[in-house]
Order: sequence, then C-alpha cells, then structure tokens
Amino acid sequence: MNSEPSYKLRANLPPYQRITTTCLLGGIWGFILGSREGAKRSSLQYLAEHAHILPKTKEQWYFYHKNKNYKVILGAVKVGVPYAAKMSSLCFLYSGLETALDFIRKENDIINSFIAGIISGTIVSGIYKLPKQSTKYALMIGAGIGLITGGLQDVIRYKQGQKIWYLEKK
Repeated sequence: MNSEPSYKLRANLPPYQRITTTCLLGGIWGFILGSREGAKRSSLQYLAEHAHILPKTKEQWYFYHKNKNYKVILGAVKVGVPYAAKMSSLCFLYSGLETALDFIRKENDIINSFIAGIISGTIVSGIYKLPKQSTKYALMIGAGIGLITGGLQDVIRYKQGQKIWYLEKK
C-alpha cells in the first residue's frame, strides 16, 4: 500500500504521475481527433484542386492516389499536432487545478473535480473570447466533466473501502 495521504491519490496515482498520464492521454486523443479532421479537409481540398484533370489510365490513377495519400497524411499531421497541444494543455489545466484543490482542502472528492471543471471552462472561454452562449456551453461541459470524473473516482474509492465524507452516516 502507498504511504501517501489519501487526499494525494486519485486513481491510485500520485499527482505527478496522474497529471502526466492525463496530459499524455489527452494529447493522444487530441491528435487522433485533429488528424481525422485534417485528413478529411486535405482530402476534399485535393479533390477540388484536381477535379478538372482527373486521370484516365490505370497508371495515372495510381499516381493520383499516391500523391493524394501523401497530401492527406501531411494535412492530418499539420492539424493533429496543434489539436494535441491544445488538448494536452487543457488536460494539464484541469488536472493541475484538481490537484491544487485536493491539497488546499486536504480531501479529494467530487467537489474539487466539479470546481476544477468550471474554472477550466472559464479560463478557456476567456482565452478564446467566446460569446455568452458558448461560454455557458463551455461551463456546462466543464462542470459535467468534473462531475463525471469526480463521481467515478469517488465510486472507485468507495469500492476500495475508503471513506467518502458525504456518504458517511452521522
């Protein structure tokens, strides 16, 4: 068993490992989403640019698709890398806030996750200067993610036999 105080552990990981893992997984997920979007966009762009000179022979079709695949891969990477950086940064912000709140309150529970989600949504809204309706949406998503992740972590802790303060009988 780990000698860390229980408020320092979430998902049975110390803060540094948890934040690193969260950022890595967020970056991978961001790259997957971004590269999918970039591939689709560059594929359509290539088709639009070459629609007036479509190949006629088998060899021409081969080189057409070969060149198109290179352009699609390049487009996927060009869009995927920035998406990965943004998603990883957002995961770092959320996990860092959650960890900071855990240390301040000396308790890791759904409240810290909820507050970290709302603060993350507020910061993202401020950075991108979102309009009022989009800011509401960002706050709702942040709060929802905070409730889901915090609730799941509390369920895991409860199943492991740890005490959850709001479930204790008084």
